[in-house]
Amino acid sequence: MARALVIGYGNTLRGDDGIGYIAAQELSRMIDSPDVQIIACQQLTPELAKDVSESERVILVDAATGTQPGKIMIRKISPTRPQPIFAHELRPETLLAYSREIYGRCPEAYLISITSNSFRLGEELSHELSLKLAEVNNQILKLANSITG
Repeated sequence: MARALVIGYGNTLRGDDGIGYIAAQELSRMIDSPDVQIIACQQLTPELAKDVSESERVILVDAATGTQPGKIMIRKISPTRPQPIFAHELRPETLLAYSREIYGRCPEAYLISITSNSFRLGEELSHELSLKLAEVNNQILKLANSITG
């Protein structure tokens, strides 16, 4: 069982939307510890509920919309009542609820959101978000190390 689970997600073909995915990939090259499991995925899916239930802390990383590109926001999240999935979007709070409902366990969870500059087609992060990647991963490590360290 991983003590900390990091799930970085986003569409890497839509510019800054891929920041969570890219951060998770970069972090996986930096960390080699059985205490930290890292998943990079295009989107959240119900199947991730099992991994969530087997962790002590979950850290989700995703892009956000806003007026200040590169702003990093961290907030503790809690499960919400599971909602039907109408599109390809599963909210982090719903994933936590699935973990609780299906596996009987919901760990402490945080969402790290990075305000994006552009969601245009393309595989490159904007200059603003490229500069913030190391800071994002430092924030992830702080949250992970506070239980694994």
